[in-house]
This record gives sequence, structure tokens and C-alpha cells, in this order.
Amino acid sequence: MQKNLILFVIVIVMSSCGQKQEPVKKEVDTVKVKTMAVTTVNGLSNLRYSGTVEASQTIPLTFQSSGTVEQVLVQEGDVVHKGQLLAVVNKSDNQNIYNSSLAMYEQAKDAYDRMKQVFEKGSLSEVKWVEMETKLKQAESQLQISKNNLDKCNLYAPTSGIVGKRNIEPGQSSISSFSPIELVKIETVTVKISVPENEIGKIKKGLTANFTISALDNKSFEGAITNVGVVADQFSRTYEVKITVNNPNLEMKPGMVCDVILNTTTEKQLVVVPNSAVSKDNKGYSFVYLVSSDNKSVKKQIVEVGNYQRSGIAILSGLSSNQTIVVEGKEKLSDNSLISF
Repeated sequence: MQKNLILFVIVIVMSSCGQKQEPVKKEVDTVKVKTMAVTTVNGLSNLRYSGTVEASQTIPLTFQSSGTVEQVLVQEGDVVHKGQLLAVVNKSDNQNIYNSSLAMYEQAKDAYDRMKQVFEKGSLSEVKWVEMETKLKQAESQLQISKNNLDKCNLYAPTSGIVGKRNIEPGQSSISSFSPIELVKIETVTVKISVPENEIGKIKKGLTANFTISALDNKSFEGAITNVGVVADQFSRTYEVKITVNNPNLEMKPGMVCDVILNTTTEKQLVVVPNSAVSKDNKGYSFVYLVSSDNKSVKKQIVEVGNYQRSGIAILSGLSSNQTIVVEGKEKLSDNSLISF
């Protein structure tokens, strides 16, 4: 009886092991989103460039006399006025020449004055009198030349401005391959940009330009194009364009880099997406979520954004028409996330 019971249990266990168990179906997590097809619209074609601020006028100054520099009376950034003394070259040699010329002139003038009385009394021949006049004129000319050479030892400001560069120090020779001092005028400045050959046809004089300068906390300025180059750079194949801007507070300094936007009136087809579709990653890149062809997953797509339009933000690169992107629900997505609608 006990053996039969054990045999029965074994049969039950073996029969239960032989039965196939149904696999458990796992539910796949998806993110519910709203999508839209990318299309193009008509929009204004604003052009963006990187520019550099330049002085409206740069005046290189040089010494007119050779010698050793004794004094430099200004520093970079100093405001100077027309006629102000900026630097001095050693005057000893020119001073001696001037003193000698002055003595010769005084001697000739004294002889002239004495002989004039004799000539007027008729006691001096015409030939001798002409000789005295000639000697006096020669002495006057020599004195003037020596006076000019002495004055050339001083370097004066030919106009008002700001000292942009100081390339000379006391003790150096006044003869140098660099301008000892450069004056700049920045009451108005120019912003220089390089325009590719495929865009130069859109650039005209008088066109309004807006730009920001990062060094001035992204402050905005506005100017107008005053110069459009006609010869391309032989290496970069770009044309030089200059924008003139008033700078009454002298806050824009030569060399500052700026982000320039030219407001053209040309319309073109633009890819525009809703603002809600664009995000920024931790590296500062703008991106959207691009829906796969089977509409089951998404991929992170880096894009270059342009200006804001009425219907959203313009996409300069990274997207094309007829692609599908996520416009709602992107907060829960990551690269290759599964989606549902």
C-alpha cells in the first residue's frame, strides 16, 4: 500500500514537469509624444557673420630727426590733443648747429646794418652792397634750416586722438621699423566682416546691420554698411565689408569681436519649427528629436538655429523638409527612446 502511494506521487510530479509553461509577456515602456512634419516657409534671409571692431582712422607717427630718444611723454590709451608734445629726441647736436647758425646770422646782420649806412652815403659800391645782402640772406636761410632741424627733435600730435600703440622707449634709436607712436580716432568705428562670394551680391551700401559685442556683456549696436569690397581675398575667396558705427562713449575698442546680423530684404525658403521642439544639451548645442522612419523611436539631432520667425525659430542646418520631429513630450525622451502617439 505504501509502495503504491509513492508510485502515484512520482507519476503526478513527472506529469507536471512535462507540461509547457506559457512565457510571461513583458510590457515595453514608451513615451507618449506629439509630432509634426518639417516644412519650409517664406522668411527674410538674415545673414550672420563674425566681425572685428577697427578704428575709423589710424595715424602712424614717426620722428623726423635721427638720434636717441630722451623722453616719451604718453602711454597707450592716453587722450591727446592737436599740437601736444609726445616724445623728444636728444637735441645736443642740432642745438649746437642752431647756436652756430644763430651766431653767423647775428654777425651777418651786424655787418649789414653797418654797411647800409655807408651805402646810403654813397661810400660803398653797388657790388659790395649786393654781396652784403647775399651773405645776410644765406645766414637767414641757414638759421631757419637749423631751427627746423631742432624742432624736428620734438614729436607732436598732428591731430587729436587716442594713443593706440607706443612702440618706443627712452634710450632707443628714433629710427625703427615700427611707428614709434600710433594715434587712433574712435569717435566712430568700423566693423569689418568677410562675406563669401555666394552672398556678396546681397550686400549693398546703406544696408542696416545689428551686432552684439561679448566683451561689453553682449550689448547691441546698430550701424550701416559704408564699404563693400570688389576684389576677393585670393586665399579665403571672401570680400571685405565695413560697417560704420557711432561710438560717442568710446566703449567700443579696436580688436573687439562681435556677432553681426545683416537685415536683408531678400526672402527665401526657411525650415521653421516651433520653439517647443528645440532643446539645448549640457554642451550648449541645440537639438531636436527626429522620429525614425517606422515611427517607433527617436534620435537626437543637432541643429543650427537662426532668427525667430513669426511661426517659430528658423533652422539653418540639421533638418530638411518632410522629416518628422517631436514637438510635445520631449522632456522624458533620450536618444533612441521608444515612442507612442
